[in-house]
Amino acid sequence: MLRHEVEKRDHNNKPCTFRKPRCLTCTYFGLKGGEMVQIERLKNVEIFQGLKDEELRIAARFWQEEGVPEGVTLCEEGARADKLFILEEGAVSIRFKKGVNYAIRAPGRILGWSFLVPPNRYTASAVTIAPSKVLVIKSPDFYDLVHKETKMGIKIMDNLAQVVSSRLKAFVDYY
Repeated sequence: MLRHEVEKRDHNNKPCTFRKPRCLTCTYFGLKGGEMVQIERLKNVEIFQGLKDEELRIAARFWQEEGVPEGVTLCEEGARADKLFILEEGAVSIRFKKGVNYAIRAPGRILGWSFLVPPNRYTASAVTIAPSKVLVIKSPDFYDLVHKETKMGIKIMDNLAQVVSSRLKAFVDYY
């Protein structure tokens, strides 16, 4: 595993008073990201259960934070699936073209997992129903994460499979 070194420095190697901490190891190896999402924000995320702090630090490098106002479509059913979202604050309505919808309000829940399953199309739309804060990862970055750190990747994919299975079961049981 890579050892991550965090230092507050700007691009001229002078102490930085503006930028968030940057991981020098990730910068050196060309990993995506730049600004670090704090690991405490990932500890309660359903796909990161069972990961060690060191693994969470690596995963944190790949996520970007976005503030999203009410009424914004994060992903649309049938569109190319290229991002995975983690809800941190707010609420999102999951909507199916057949008229079924439900709300996700719990922090740490993931949205958009269809990007992992061929044909890589979103199976539902996700629309914010309150001002929300989400963490976003793009598909290529997610695959870099799970392939470069294979032990961690297996844990994440196992957790993801459990999430998908439990949601499908809950949906079938309800309808």
